[in-house]
Parts: sequence; structure tokens; C-alpha cells
Amino acid sequence: MTTSAPKPATAPGAAAQPDLAVSIEGLTKSFDGRQVLKGVHLRVPRSKIVSIIGQSGGGKTTLLRCVNLLERPDGGSITIDDEPIISGGRMVCPSLPRLRQTVGMVFQRFNLFPHLSAVENVMLAQIHGAHTDEREAIERAVTLLRRVGLGHRATAYPEQMSGGEQQRVAIARALALRPTVLLFDEPTSSLDPESTGEVLKVMRELAEEGMTMILVTHELPFAEEVSDWVVFIDDGRIVEEGPPAELFRHPREARTQAYVANYAAHFEGGLDQAASVMGLKTPGA
Repeated sequence: MTTSAPKPATAPGAAAQPDLAVSIEGLTKSFDGRQVLKGVHLRVPRSKIVSIIGQSGGGKTTLLRCVNLLERPDGGSITIDDEPIISGGRMVCPSLPRLRQTVGMVFQRFNLFPHLSAVENVMLAQIHGAHTDEREAIERAVTLLRRVGLGHRATAYPEQMSGGEQQRVAIARALALRPTVLLFDEPTSSLDPESTGEVLKVMRELAEEGMTMILVTHELPFAEEVSDWVVFIDDGRIVEEGPPAELFRHPREARTQAYVANYAAHFEGGLDQAASVMGLKTPGA
């Protein structure tokens, strides 16, 4: 977990050279002549949760989508589990399907198939992506649904489930291919406090089991609660990063201070009230 500065910072408590799950160096990306990522550097140690925050259009979702090559970077390098994926702006990943198994993604709108039940949604990628035997796929799907607290909803269809339940099915589906890294795009967007708490619980348990997670979120209290490290990206560059308590409560950079203050201003009690509204604990609790 490092900054865009020439001498990257090291997360408190981390080894001088941590075991990295994801390493990004000098990443650039443009759309229609507009540069969205401007030489981004990011290092994510294994089993850590890193949140990327920033205003819309700042580059955070593009950065996330570059990690599993849903977007192809123009320059820079990406290494995942010690295997180069992008080098000098060129794709050197030997197999996109294998990369997508290694790096799972949970989308903002769940992207569940409406005509399939929860268990069928979790089975699908195993059968068609990993060519898993149907019996084995069913067994693993049921196990994963139980893992996210939805064993009793295996035969339910998306329209019969709450947003939080659908998001947990999406997490189970991403886990079905046994990834080592999970990407989350706005995992708690539009969820009620109870559902947010359910997703938070699952993510914490996954981290305890060794899963590395990178998430994009606009919900600063959620990022403060779930993350080991937070990255603030603005105008295609990493402006500041650090432990959540430091970045949210004592930001160093003026741009970070303005961003956090603007979010907190929407709540009479600032970030603490925002956390309470989302059903999350506050730092002083």
C-alpha cells in the first residue's frame, strides 16, 4: 500500500517488504483523449482490505477495473500473486479466464441472472468458467451460500431477495472460483443499515480467512469501519493514503481535508452520525 510519491509509505505494523497480493506501478489510462489514471502506484499486502475513495470521475472505478483487465491500461505494470499481468502497458497475462478466477469481482448492481435461483447463480460460473462437474458445483454453491448466511435462501430468485441478500449471493458467486483477490465496486450502495452490516460481517470474515480485498466506495463510514488502509484518489492520482483513523480524522492534504469535510457536512454530527445512520459503530463507541 503505497502513495504516488517517489518514496512510498509503509502501512504501520507491516513488514518493510510485505507479501504483496497486488502491485501496481505507474498505471495510466485514457478515454477519448482524456487521461483518467495518471501514473498510479498501489501495493496491496495479502489478507488486507484496501478502500479506494474519491469523487465521481476521479478514476477509482477505472483503477479497480484495470486490476482484472475489465479495462486495459495504456501504460504501467500490474502484478498479481507474483505473476505479471501488465508490463510496460502490454498485456502479458497468459490466460484471461485464469486471471478472472484469481481475481473475483462483486459488482455494484449485483448482476445476478433474474431467471436463476441463488444456488443456480453461484453454480453457473463454476460450470461454464471452470468446467466443474454439476454435482460438485451444486455442493460448492450450497456450501458458499451457507458461508454467507443464505443457506435457507438457496432456491430463492433475485426478485424475492433483499438488496443485502442479493449482494451476499454475488459474493458467494465470486468466491465459487476460489479467487485470492476480491474486488468490490460500491458494495453497500443503496443498502439499508441492516444489509450493510451483513455485508460488512461477511467481508471481515473473509479477511480473517486470508482473502485480499480492494473496494471502491462513496460511503466513508463503511470504508473507515472495514478497511486496513484507505486510498484517496482525485483527478487520476493518489493524493493521500493511510490507516482509516488517520486519513478520515486527521487528513494531511488539503484536497483530502476538503473531500472528507464535504461528506461529513451532510450530517449534523459529521462522520460519527453518518456511521450511526448506516448502522456502524463510531470510533469512540
